[in-house]
Amino acid sequence: MSRDSARVPLVTQDELPEDYQYLFDEDVLGELHLFQSMGHVPRAMQAYMRYGTALWNAGDLTTRERELAILAVARTVRARYEWHQHVELGREAGITDSELAAIARDDDTDFPEREQAIMRYASAVATGGVTDPLFRAAEEVTDTETVVGLTMLAGHYLMTARILDSLSVPIDDEAFVGWSPT
Repeated sequence: MSRDSARVPLVTQDELPEDYQYLFDEDVLGELHLFQSMGHVPRAMQAYMRYGTALWNAGDLTTRERELAILAVARTVRARYEWHQHVELGREAGITDSELAAIARDDDTDFPEREQAIMRYASAVATGGVTDPLFRAAEEVTDTETVVGLTMLAGHYLMTARILDSLSVPIDDEAFVGWSPT
């Protein structure tokens, strides 16, 4: 899928109003196609970016656990762009290629109980299938604040997947890393 296949033109930094151009500085990740597609509504894009950043630190999830949750959401809703972006972030957080393959297969049996509960809960948020036992399992291995933060994080990445799909946003590198990356 090429940059031309997006349903909306991808906005460049110089096309943004001056007050929002800083959002496309390299250290803010604005060069990603996701944000370039959102650039048509810069005020909302700015709020989206701030909200996403706040969620990365909600509760007591480690970086690895946060990436496991995001990857679980991406796999659950088959969000290729999201999966593609978070495979490398997951690796940087200590997720191995064999663990990525297991997540892609929806097989969490070799993960510790806490990570299983986090991934199962995030997937259930994405499908609208949170049950009392899933909620309690996540809360038992974390705490109420973390489960609420995890709920918001999973919901945010579900929304992101829907935006990406609806706007037909192409993967930045153009070559999908695959559901079982190596």
